[in-house]
Amino acid sequence: MPLLRHFFAGSNSGRGFFPLFQHIIGEDAQRIYLLKGGPGTGKSHFMRGLASALGQQGYARELFFCSSDSNSLDAVAFPDLGVALIDATRPHALEAEWPGCRDRLICLENFLNSKNLQEHREEIMARGKEKQRYFTTAFRYFEAARLLEENIVEKNHSYQLETQDFLGDMMARLDKYRTSYTTPLGRQRHLFASALTPEGYVSHIRTLVAAYDQIYILTGDPGTGRPQCLEKLASHAQSVGVDTEIFHYPLDPHKILHLLIPELRLAVLTSLELDPLAYIPGVPVDFGVGAGPKINSGDEDLFRELLDLGFHALQQAKEGHGQLEAYYKEQMDFKALNLYREQILQEIISL
Repeated sequence: MPLLRHFFAGSNSGRGFFPLFQHIIGEDAQRIYLLKGGPGTGKSHFMRGLASALGQQGYARELFFCSSDSNSLDAVAFPDLGVALIDATRPHALEAEWPGCRDRLICLENFLNSKNLQEHREEIMARGKEKQRYFTTAFRYFEAARLLEENIVEKNHSYQLETQDFLGDMMARLDKYRTSYTTPLGRQRHLFASALTPEGYVSHIRTLVAAYDQIYILTGDPGTGRPQCLEKLASHAQSVGVDTEIFHYPLDPHKILHLLIPELRLAVLTSLELDPLAYIPGVPVDFGVGAGPKINSGDEDLFRELLDLGFHALQQAKEGHGQLEAYYKEQMDFKALNLYREQILQEIISL
């Protein structure tokens, strides 16, 4: 079976929509297709069809799901071919950096009868603005939850357990892979394994570590030093020339949630209340409970309530997006688009 991996390239967060699309594929990519088109013009369907066809031919695939609809795609990449297709519309609008020689624009609106949309212009614009208001509302709730979590972090900070033995052991393992002090720095790839979506907190970490035989799960409460531990490990791996995949915390993308070292089949993951990781067989590393549930219980209850309000606002935004899609789908020539997708498939294979 060809390799299939699932990610998110961006997430709704306590800092607004946070994109990491620059890490979908490396600078040495052979071809990057940037898809432009409104809601309902078939961007996700276009990418899914190509991923299916190339998967049947045995090529490895990376699917990047959308945090505004966790069943929809934002991008697909084919590492063996050095090719990626990316939804390059808002809120992750991208433009061609190397047009013609590497990057190519695909405008799906070429298959759209836009004249018939004019009669729905006012409704489309009104629904679009309403959808954006729901996103703004969700971001405010998530920001409030993030700031509230910082209160918990502050209270727990002085209660964290001593974990230097674990950190020292991990660093010593990495030191064995330093061939010399002139070794090039290891590459870091930054993405999301999970996201805040209308469907709630959705994580693909299980599939990402399925083939790993060394898995450590950092348990404990916010403020007990787990992100800092992962930052030190990631930095040390880079210094000894070992490549890493760094997965960020969706609520606060400035923090690391999981660290994967593919070369060593080693993963260091973080257990959360949102995702305790009980379904992953790993060695627990206890960082402590901080100040304890009695001191934090009020903040924790409010934290969960704020997240639920944010998820509900995202659901309302998704409903509005679905209504917008309906206008566009009616005016799309999907038969012609599918034929064009076959042309792109042959072009990719020829690369």
